[in-house]
Amino acid sequence: MDQSNYLKKLESKAFRSFYKDGIWDIFFALMMLGMFTSTVMDKIENPTFKILGMLFIELFAIFFLIFGKKYITVPRLGEVNFAPHRKRRLLYVFLVNSAALLIGIGAFFLFNNGQAAPNLDMRDTIIPIGMGVWIAFLTSLMAYFLEFDRLYLYAFIYGLTFALVLLFDIPILFLFAGLMILLPGMVLLVKFLRDYKPNKRA
Repeated sequence: MDQSNYLKKLESKAFRSFYKDGIWDIFFALMMLGMFTSTVMDKIENPTFKILGMLFIELFAIFFLIFGKKYITVPRLGEVNFAPHRKRRLLYVFLVNSAALLIGIGAFFLFNNGQAAPNLDMRDTIIPIGMGVWIAFLTSLMAYFLEFDRLYLYAFIYGLTFALVLLFDIPILFLFAGLMILLPGMVLLVKFLRDYKPNKRA
């Protein structure tokens, strides 16, 4: 086997090992639960509270990801400096995630306020399905850049959930979808904490 390819495979395997902690899974679950929070806040007349309620969960998800990796994963697996292209990929993930979040927020409030396309049939069918496909596509891009295989499944859940919520106005689906991602993440995290003990030198 070519040594260069062998080293790339080893590096890729080491990179993927950082997903066994379940922290990324929990992050994506919290992002979905943030959307459910916005629907709960929808009963409040002040739109500021709707946005702040969702942003609180989204920001908590980001901090959980950052500090979870720093204080849970790194002390157990060690800190690894990956190749520059890995860092570029993480930047791409940030950009894609930001785009997906903004599109999701915008679409959700747009449809809820009834201010989408003037053609009712298009607003009720084509556009929701298109939004679901678009969000699934963006999340799949993140899976590709992160080399995170489980995220392809989550991309399907994300896209299907957004489409169904926009089509049938059943916001509680955000909660169910978030739990579908959160529970496996919690199982992985508990297993990770059980199987890996902190390295005092990490």
